[in-house]
Amino acid sequence: MTNVSYANTGEMRVYALFCGGDFMDMAVFDPFDENVGTKVFNPYFSYLITHPKGNVLFDTAGHPDLATDPHSRMGDAADAFVVKMGPDDWVVPRLKQLGLEPADISTVIQSHLHFDHTGALGWFPHARVLVQRTELDFAMNPPVYQAGAFISADFDSGLNWDRLDGERDVFGDGTIRCIPTPGHTPGHQSLLIDLPSRPLFLLADAHYLLSKLRQRVMPGFLWSPDALLESWDRIEEIERQTNARLVVTHELDFETSVPKSPGEFYS
Repeated sequence: MTNVSYANTGEMRVYALFCGGDFMDMAVFDPFDENVGTKVFNPYFSYLITHPKGNVLFDTAGHPDLATDPHSRMGDAADAFVVKMGPDDWVVPRLKQLGLEPADISTVIQSHLHFDHTGALGWFPHARVLVQRTELDFAMNPPVYQAGAFISADFDSGLNWDRLDGERDVFGDGTIRCIPTPGHTPGHQSLLIDLPSRPLFLLADAHYLLSKLRQRVMPGFLWSPDALLESWDRIEEIERQTNARLVVTHELDFETSVPKSPGEFYS
């Protein structure tokens, strides 16, 4: 660990915090892909956004217990995949590499509330947590076809919720904007960040793979295909308007496509 704070520079940056992942069948990414039946590594990421008004986390990735006893968190749903997380592959150690502690985070923004995005929420009871109201309602009483993806212990108590009903300009200066992108879940949202060099659009699970979004290929796990199609159209319209770089959380080529925190970042 380093004692140098890379994050407290006074400039806006986005650090991609790698938090391990799991091995999933390619069918989850595309049920009709030629490689269905092959297990692929599905990475988990949280994103630290530094801002003059406070440090922000977009998603909190997986709980550290997934590394050692996933059944204790997920029950029988853990049988569907194999988790691969090292001791440092979760949010708190990744923040420490940047010279930060959980107390240094003032705002958490949840794209949605699936377990691989909410696992470390319990370390941020002091922060305001921005979530779409429809997402929180859905997660508290999920339908059977998505119930295995939610771990209520991650989010059902002790958090300072800020329930959103649509877009939100997080600091009122246009630099960080929550954009609803439903489809994966009813309250899924993405994050548009106006970085100095080029806007960055963190899409979370609006699709698992950007190339499949471009092709309008439905993933194998979703809430509404019609809502997804509308969200993809909106995402690409924002891309055209802003020249934003689009980033999805679970990109399979993350080893080469994602800047490595702590030394690399989006700026």
